[in-house]
Amino acid sequence: MSSLEVPVQDHLWSGEGGDSRGAAYSRAERLLPVLSGTCLLVIDIALVLAAFLLAYWVRFIAPDNEAAALGLEQYARMGLIVGLGTALLFALQGLYDPDRSLAWPARLHAVVSSVSTALVVAVAMSFFFEDQRFSRLWFAAGWAFAVVALLVWRMLARKLYAAVRDTVAPANRVLIVGANTLGQELADDLAGRYQVVGFVDNGSDLDGSSRVPLLGPIAQLERVVQEYAVDELIIALPISRCEQVTRLIDRGFRRRVVVKFVPDLADLLPRQFELQHLAGRSFIGFAPVARVSWLKRASDLALGSLALLALAPLLGVIAVAIKLDSPGPVLYRQQRVGKDGRRFWMFKFRSMRPDAERLLDALRAKNEATGPLFKMRADPRVTRVGRLLRRLSLDELPQLFNVLRGEMSLIGPRPPLPAEVEQYEDWQHGRLRVVPGMTGLWQVSGRSEVSFHDMVRLDLHYIRNWSLALDVEILLRTIPAVLTNRGAY
Repeated sequence: MSSLEVPVQDHLWSGEGGDSRGAAYSRAERLLPVLSGTCLLVIDIALVLAAFLLAYWVRFIAPDNEAAALGLEQYARMGLIVGLGTALLFALQGLYDPDRSLAWPARLHAVVSSVSTALVVAVAMSFFFEDQRFSRLWFAAGWAFAVVALLVWRMLARKLYAAVRDTVAPANRVLIVGANTLGQELADDLAGRYQVVGFVDNGSDLDGSSRVPLLGPIAQLERVVQEYAVDELIIALPISRCEQVTRLIDRGFRRRVVVKFVPDLADLLPRQFELQHLAGRSFIGFAPVARVSWLKRASDLALGSLALLALAPLLGVIAVAIKLDSPGPVLYRQQRVGKDGRRFWMFKFRSMRPDAERLLDALRAKNEATGPLFKMRADPRVTRVGRLLRRLSLDELPQLFNVLRGEMSLIGPRPPLPAEVEQYEDWQHGRLRVVPGMTGLWQVSGRSEVSFHDMVRLDLHYIRNWSLALDVEILLRTIPAVLTNRGAY
């Protein structure tokens, strides 16, 4: 369910008994997230720098170590590089949106992966500094201090922001028109950021587990708005049921109420769309597939060629390991479906027994994936070397040849099997509108832990909102995703 909300009008009617937020509250509501995000950014960088300075001052570096000859200035500079890299990765993951709530495991994963990736980049950069050999023990100690400091700070920052927000800019009181499945999902999504006072609807799918009450039928909408001092009205009804609500809204309320609606095609809307007014009607215009620049293909060729040259020794070692571990070819060719349904042969390092396809039917009952996908954590067909290759995603490296041939891209939806495409629903064919990729939103969002339905939705989001910046974000997020092995099996 998309939580995209399209404001259709802002009613400014006011009358007897109507109260509204003052201008000061409006400014506070706009400025608080910006100021809080900026404070988070500055303090994150300062904490990482302080963590690495602490590692220096507690003398983890042995006195006779050659690296101890470096002064505090060199170590502080390296700590600052790690801090800036961590902040950049946090920003790419949307962690400077203070209204975004992350569960503890997700927050732990974000901090560990970001600091680890920034540290790897800093270590790589240190090789270009002449006569500056940094202590590996210092790097490890600084990493540990930084992770602990950021986790504690982020936990305290959430509570501090919530307290300030409730004092300076109290949560808007929201009333949802429609107690259907969409309305209930909206209530869950908005909890915490908004105060959802309840639903109004003529019928109800609510069960006893809902924490949000049904306050009355649509005919009593104006009474509910006044009685509960509603600030925002969100309409979650299908178009066929909006006539009665439209009449009430056209008549107006006796207080300032912002009206928003979640259209039936909210899942289809990209981030950027046009709202046009023609002949007294409003039209929403957007392109189902974002225009892809020639820079994407150019970057595929440049980065793909460099990666093949740099990884050539590793590819050779993997090939030898596969050959020694089990009989069969080193490379595995598998037919996949690419852009516009065109089929091609995708290359991978062989990670299974040569008779893996023959054994598939006998294992289908143990499938752990959803939809047409097949995944098993303990797949008996996987070889010893293959299990390691899959954990580190090294079995995918030969697809760099597919990238150079133009059959794949570095970033994009994963290419499906023909048998999987045959089981697609109509809307799922939309993921075949672009060139498939080696990595994408699905991989950096948990890989096999993501359901097939959500995987398709992530792919469609990428297709509709492509930009070079989005590709760079996914490429950077791939590094911690590989290092943490999340969802890889």
